[in-house]
Amino acid sequence: MRYLLTSEQMKTCDRTEIEHYGVPSVVLMERAALAVRDVILNRYPDVSDILVICGSGNNGGDGFAVARLLNMAGRRAEVLFVGKHDHMTQETALQAEIFSRHGGTVLPDESGVKGYGLIVDALFGIGLCREVIGRYADLIHAVNRSDTPVLAVDIPSGISADDGHVLGCAVKADITVTMAFAKLGLVLYPGAEYCGEVIVADIGITAAGLKDEPVTALEITDLGGLLPARRRTANKGTYGRLLLIAGTRNMAGAACLAAEAAYRTGCGLVCVYSHEENRVILQTSVPEAIFTPWTDELARWLDWADAVAIGPGLGQSEESLGLLTQVLRDWTGPLVIDADALNLMASHPELKPESGAPAIITPHPGEMSRLLNAGIEEEQVSVSTIVSSPVSTAFEYACRSGFVTVLKGARTVVADNEETYLNLTGNEGMATGGSGDTLTGIIGSLLAQGMLPMEAAKTGVLLHGAAGDAAAADLGTRSVIAGDLSDYIPQVLEEI
Repeated sequence: MRYLLTSEQMKTCDRTEIEHYGVPSVVLMERAALAVRDVILNRYPDVSDILVICGSGNNGGDGFAVARLLNMAGRRAEVLFVGKHDHMTQETALQAEIFSRHGGTVLPDESGVKGYGLIVDALFGIGLCREVIGRYADLIHAVNRSDTPVLAVDIPSGISADDGHVLGCAVKADITVTMAFAKLGLVLYPGAEYCGEVIVADIGITAAGLKDEPVTALEITDLGGLLPARRRTANKGTYGRLLLIAGTRNMAGAACLAAEAAYRTGCGLVCVYSHEENRVILQTSVPEAIFTPWTDELARWLDWADAVAIGPGLGQSEESLGLLTQVLRDWTGPLVIDADALNLMASHPELKPESGAPAIITPHPGEMSRLLNAGIEEEQVSVSTIVSSPVSTAFEYACRSGFVTVLKGARTVVADNEETYLNLTGNEGMATGGSGDTLTGIIGSLLAQGMLPMEAAKTGVLLHGAAGDAAAADLGTRSVIAGDLSDYIPQVLEEI
């Protein structure tokens, strides 16, 4: 697993390396430039004419050093400096002077960007926090209109390193070489769409100076180390019993999807506690599952279960409310709350797990908005606000509520009151009805198999996204349906 840093966290790491360990800032700049140079020499072996666009900050200093090193390697690199010389940082002014002494060419400010085989964007770094305007914006638009490949140094100019927002306009890069750690803005949308391939360059900076735990990426390479072990001597009881409370009248599909996913993820036994009218569909679609109608005594099945998942297709009737109320009152084990169960909680803010059960909630932004606004009359938290700041939203709600919070989206966030993870698997093909029900089944299965809530949540989210990627690779993102996710779970598990 690797860290995803904010701009302030990266600056803290820089300061620690400089002030505590005594590594001069210009040495770190030189290391960064060498890393960029190496990528250019390897990825663009036939490009000889290169334009490096530099600003007055330290990102511009990296650019001056890159241009010098490229010239020394036999390429022709020219610098287009945009800004004021008296605004240069000390390090950038030094690199500009060294570049000049080596005979480097600095073009007039009004120069264009055509006629080059590669453009290196070193205009703004990770510290940018205001909208790009004027000559800077004009230059960025010119770069984007050109047919020339673009390599960005640390982050494409115009992208917020903290949240991926486009600050007015931004460079669209083919490759981004970022230093020491990936930044949140490189993986959150829309910033992720501007970065192209992201290469993290090791320049000798560590996370030693960070006081708080950074956001951690969830990637497919992490999955093998997260999954619970399997034993050759196991039986169906070894891998847990999941009680899935799902599916009101004529809503059997959500329950089927969740139950199938739970079995595909390795659960030993799944009991679907659903409306009687769903019996035939459920027993036909998922014959492995136990079916129990809502008329049966719920307490008996709560005693049977190792974990409970409630919400998919549950509806918001009085009957559904009664089931949720009983679970929150009587269940003391691990719990997943999803879909209509979350909407019922938003409509009845007094509903909370009375037993202090370790609970995971899995809202999409609309459900998250309803939970955040429950019982609040003042200014409401909009869906757009949640979508634009998913990391802080999930972490703050997890701290406030005590739930492990899985905020679903293009980059799903998993957070508790100590840790935050950002899932880098998954694709737009998973934006289809029933995808969330599948995730509920996966997480519920992992809980039943004995995983702790945070471990089950992050493992489930990662497996769910990986299955979506495998399905999209075969079927295309337009054609993926929720049922495909369970079908591709075995392939993902086989390949790790």
